[in-house]
Amino acid sequence: MNLISISAATVGYYYVFAAADIDHRCRLPENVWPNDNQYNPINKTHELLINRYIPKTNDGRKWEQCVRYLNGTRNDTLMNCPNGWAYDRSVFGYTFTEEANFVCGNASKKSSIATFMQYGGFALLVIAPNADKFGRKKVITTVIIFLFVTCLITQAMMQWISMSIGTKFYFILANQFASGLTTAVFSLIFVLMLELTSSAHRGFAGNMALVLFTTGEGFVTLFAYLAKDWQILKWMNTALIGLILPYLYFMPESPLYLYSKQDYVRLEALLRRIATRNKRKEADWYPVYQELIRNQSVTSSHDKQLSFFQKNREILVHRSIVVKLLITGLLGFTTLMLYVKISYSLAAMSISPYLGILIGGALEAAGYITGSLLISTRLGRKGSFILVAIVIIICVILIPIISSHSPIATVCITLVGKFFISSTIAVSWIYAPELFTTTIRNGANGIFVACCRIGSILPPIIDTSINKAYLPYTFYASAGLAFIVILLTLLLPETKSKSMDDEEDYEKNQSDA
Repeated sequence: MNLISISAATVGYYYVFAAADIDHRCRLPENVWPNDNQYNPINKTHELLINRYIPKTNDGRKWEQCVRYLNGTRNDTLMNCPNGWAYDRSVFGYTFTEEANFVCGNASKKSSIATFMQYGGFALLVIAPNADKFGRKKVITTVIIFLFVTCLITQAMMQWISMSIGTKFYFILANQFASGLTTAVFSLIFVLMLELTSSAHRGFAGNMALVLFTTGEGFVTLFAYLAKDWQILKWMNTALIGLILPYLYFMPESPLYLYSKQDYVRLEALLRRIATRNKRKEADWYPVYQELIRNQSVTSSHDKQLSFFQKNREILVHRSIVVKLLITGLLGFTTLMLYVKISYSLAAMSISPYLGILIGGALEAAGYITGSLLISTRLGRKGSFILVAIVIIICVILIPIISSHSPIATVCITLVGKFFISSTIAVSWIYAPELFTTTIRNGANGIFVACCRIGSILPPIIDTSINKAYLPYTFYASAGLAFIVILLTLLLPETKSKSMDDEEDYEKNQSDA
């Protein structure tokens, strides 16, 4: 199941390498240096000509990326690159940025490759409720087969059919949208793993999925380093998704889903299969199972007669459920917003992008493990979230204050922030599904994950839209929002040691959150 976690990471980080922001400059005129395709000079003559035709940036370290002199004199007229660009392949190899010339005036189109992957993740809002209606296994299997076939077809067409770069761009957008479905499936798999695990080991199961997500970051970094080609990297990612297909046949359905649907024949068969795998005798579980079936309430029989939409409508009219949805949505939005904001600050370090992702992945893994350890203590889910969120607020406030005084201290604070924001994510991803009943768990978690995605999209848009002088205020505003989330979290119940099949008591005071 955790192959999905790894695949979700490889898809999410594909854009970093395939559509990288690479160094480039205008090509020299054909009559001066034919086929000027190499960014760095190949000899002294080449270097002299580049310095003659290409102006340097203000700091004098690099060449300008989008203009050159008309006739090769410093007082000459500057012009846009008339015969294309020479790209630096020393770091990322052959990227789609180079193939499509998504630089200078066309640079904005490059972001669509990442955006469409995010759009694919929003499909969870439709997919998740269907997992509550038709079953976890059936929906997960359908979505994975669809995305694998779509990726396979679009990649084969881009690889072997001659087409314009504009047409190829539309194909890669379709491919990225389908690839984004891996993050939607990751959410379903995450819930399924929690439902297959007892309350004593739920934190471990959730933590395992998150830690293996960071393993996926290592995989895509290795793939990118070996491939140095955007299409080969895409094939590697798709092959990893293909490895999941054989397991789909053996993947179990959620016993809690079968119980909520009163499908006792399949439930008994599944429990017997699980007991056999765990080497448990029938006397250890079957009497308890029979007693559970006998004690089924009349309410359950009534619920089974309701349609899927009628049941959800009946649930959502209760204030407690609505409050939980709103709070967990804001919680997911804020945590991912802070995650991206801190990660962007960490990306500013002048190191290899491969090393940067590996360092970030190691910090995330350590943070996820710490989060899972905290929730197993007396702090529980709620106390652990509040504790790590307070540390995050302190880090976010300190980053803009000390950034202009000590770069080393800024990096250290950012690393601490990356560690604790990962702990926050680990706690929230386990806590949010536990707050809802089996009949609406995937749908509610879909809203939570969608809010997470909105939170991850906004920071780069905001940071590029405002004056740099006002960037520190975005950190302070984010910290203020996190403080509000902490206060709202106090309204949520603690779920430590709570069975995930516990049904909501709708008869209690509806003003309780």
